[in-house]
Amino acid sequence: MESDATISNIESAATPPRAAKRTAVVVIHGMGEQWPMDTLRGFVDAAWTRDPELTPPGETQIYSTPDWVAGSFELRRITTRYWRGEKPRRVDFFEFYWAHMMQGNTLSAVIGWLRRLLVRSPSRVPRRLVGGWLVGLVLLGLCAAVVVIAQLKLDGLFGWQPVIWGALAASAGLVSTVWLVPVLGDAARYLSPAPGNVAARQAIREAGVELITKLQATDNYDRIVLAGHSLGSVIGYDILNFAWGRLKADDLLASHRKGSRAMQLLALLEEITPTLNRDAPDGLSDYRELQRAYFAELSKMKDKDGKPLWLVSDFVTMGCPLSKADVLIGKDEADLEARKALREVPTIPPHLERKKPPRFSYPPDTDARRPHHGAVFAPTVWTNIYYPSVLGLIGDFISGPVAPLLGAGVRDIRVPIGAPRFRHLSYWSNPEKAGPAIRALRRALNLRGHDEAELWGAAADLNPVAAETLGERIVPEPTAPTAQAEPALPPP
Repeated sequence: MESDATISNIESAATPPRAAKRTAVVVIHGMGEQWPMDTLRGFVDAAWTRDPELTPPGETQIYSTPDWVAGSFELRRITTRYWRGEKPRRVDFFEFYWAHMMQGNTLSAVIGWLRRLLVRSPSRVPRRLVGGWLVGLVLLGLCAAVVVIAQLKLDGLFGWQPVIWGALAASAGLVSTVWLVPVLGDAARYLSPAPGNVAARQAIREAGVELITKLQATDNYDRIVLAGHSLGSVIGYDILNFAWGRLKADDLLASHRKGSRAMQLLALLEEITPTLNRDAPDGLSDYRELQRAYFAELSKMKDKDGKPLWLVSDFVTMGCPLSKADVLIGKDEADLEARKALREVPTIPPHLERKKPPRFSYPPDTDARRPHHGAVFAPTVWTNIYYPSVLGLIGDFISGPVAPLLGAGVRDIRVPIGAPRFRHLSYWSNPEKAGPAIRALRRALNLRGHDEAELWGAAADLNPVAAETLGERIVPEPTAPTAQAEPALPPP
């Protein structure tokens, strides 16, 4: 077992030169009146500072430095020392802050979004969401009552009970001011492409794509991890989709020449895609290792301007609403399937254009092909962490498994609820205790570059129903840190 030598001793013996590449982790906050850096500081404390595999006791110093990438004086870059053990590396944490671009939420917009979401035929409501749909209809009625009450004159129709109705109106106004408008309003506007929301959606997505582009252009990083919470996970999903869609076809094709390792790995991914089944995902670890190998090849490639082609290796989501993509992105399940087939909604594995032989690349009958514009999750691994929900208010009703809707290549990690309470804000809280959610988060970020078997073990390859019976076994207890070599790439 490695001794708890100080970082200074490690640096003097094994610190890479200053030009050594780093890992960038970009954290995307969720909905509500978020303050810059609040999310990032708590995230870094849980993901890095208190992780014994990365930092020995007493050596948890990090540095808050100017963020020269995001271009905002409200944001800072949190950079770390070199981690302990072999192949030391530094990590830079960034926050993609978008709350200031989502101002001007209104109660009428929230109610309009809820109406479009909830007022539908029961036949268009997924069976698993029927309970939530009924509760939502009740809430929609209450929201409508808020508007009515606010507009009525209390000395008129309800003049005979001014105190009661005054208190009711005040309570309704408080709820709408504190929660409905500033919190749910973000989701209502971002998830609805109504004309009044398009500018804000465009600004947020454009800024996110620009951040990824700038990080790649610095030449300081050879790996980027995108981590999103709540609505931030939907924003991250969109950022990845549009950033990948901007890659030039000629650059992708030049990176997949006949006989190249990238082309061989792409062909293997296509070959294994039809065998991946969410009901029996025995090959999920193998598939994700193949994704990582493919990413390793793409990360070495340059575009025509000499800039890195693609550096996002991992997408980590927590409390992700995309578990309801069939009502939040698509109008219903049929509409979502149509959008997936059109490659508007990326899936993992990517949507196949041809079944025999399986292809999500073009030209389909040649030895040199490029992945299509919906194939962002060919090189990018997706891990989704969620709390289950009990009776709506216990656990996290916003989150859930993503693989059933967006592809069997997503590794859904269910963590136990523990104390019966609402858990949507608990994914990295209480880092000193390092509960199951934090242990899952550390493994999902995979800063050390472990292989899938080391990260999750055999339990992670069970189907969701079987996994539920394992409780905390899904997220193993942390062990004493040991020096780990990076996993070897699979042969072509």
